[in-house]
Amino acid sequence: MQSGGADMLRLATVRLCEAGIVPVMLIHDGILLEETELEKIEYAKEIMRGAGRDICNGFEIGVDTDQLLRNGARYADKRPVAQAMWATIMNALERVKAIPQPREAVNG
Repeated sequence: MQSGGADMLRLATVRLCEAGIVPVMLIHDGILLEETELEKIEYAKEIMRGAGRDICNGFEIGVDTDQLLRNGARYADKRPVAQAMWATIMNALERVKAIPQPREAVNG
């Protein structure tokens, strides 16, 4: 299964690039895209489904959108352990003044 998944990801990546939809990053079994046009996002999903069908002899592997970010929003992992790790890192960076402290902390 792992090699089939890797093959799907590679094939989808090549096909996306050929279609002018260049992935920002491959993340385990997903592809991070920086795309604002919903039509291109749907086309990218179809390309990924096609790669799955080609690798799995016609069996379709589902493709979904994990997060659709708008207006400057950033990706956030939904898992509690990942959120706790992010908070720990950000707090450490704030304490050593590597990043500005949040307004509430500065004013409060």
